[in-house]
Amino acid sequence: MKTPTRIAGGMLLGVTATLLLQQPAAEAEFNGPVPLGPASEVVLEADAKTVTLKLEDGHVAFGDSPSHRIYSEGWVSIGPLLEGIMDNETFMQEREELSTSLQADEAKLNAAFAALQAEAEGLGPDDERLVALGEQHRNLMQQRQTFMQMAQQAMNGLNGTHLEKAYRELVDAVKIVAESKSIDIVHRFIPTDEPFTGKIAQEALMEVRMRTLLVYPDGLDLTADVADELGVELSRD
Repeated sequence: MKTPTRIAGGMLLGVTATLLLQQPAAEAEFNGPVPLGPASEVVLEADAKTVTLKLEDGHVAFGDSPSHRIYSEGWVSIGPLLEGIMDNETFMQEREELSTSLQADEAKLNAAFAALQAEAEGLGPDDERLVALGEQHRNLMQQRQTFMQMAQQAMNGLNGTHLEKAYRELVDAVKIVAESKSIDIVHRFIPTDEPFTGKIAQEALMEVRMRTLLVYPDGLDLTADVADELGVELSRD
């Protein structure tokens, strides 16, 4: 008569053999590890504390607050992209038109100075006309100063308008790339390998502070993808 121990041992060997025979079929069916689930929640426990993992709006959540979600992230170096957009044909043409207009106004002032100087040549130091010419010269100097301030403001204003448009265009491209890659949050950054442009300690320190990432997977850098979306060519140095 077999003892219970031997009977149990025999049953265990039989079950083990059955599982071993079934294992190749299971691996062929799932082509990898057998998935766990589906499950609506997973409760993790350690040190008498528990955390419940579940899906909220397509994100793994570990609490009820929107901040208790796991979001996918990426980074974009916006400097080269903004420069590429600012150099587009439309922006360059508008800047050229403004520059041409300002140069024409400056040429009129220079012509007025030249005419005044020609009129003053040959006059003696006691000539009464020098007083009137001196007053005209002071007026022209004031006009030139006012013109230079106006010209700088006009050019800065146009560049500011272009920069905002470039930023909006950049953001739209980032949204398209992020959506195509199912990325929730995109940050701006400066790659750690990018050379410093500052020549003094204060400028170099500022560049250090602006480099918010020190080490990161290359796959999180979306700059090239956004450049392709914008049609901007990045430097390959």
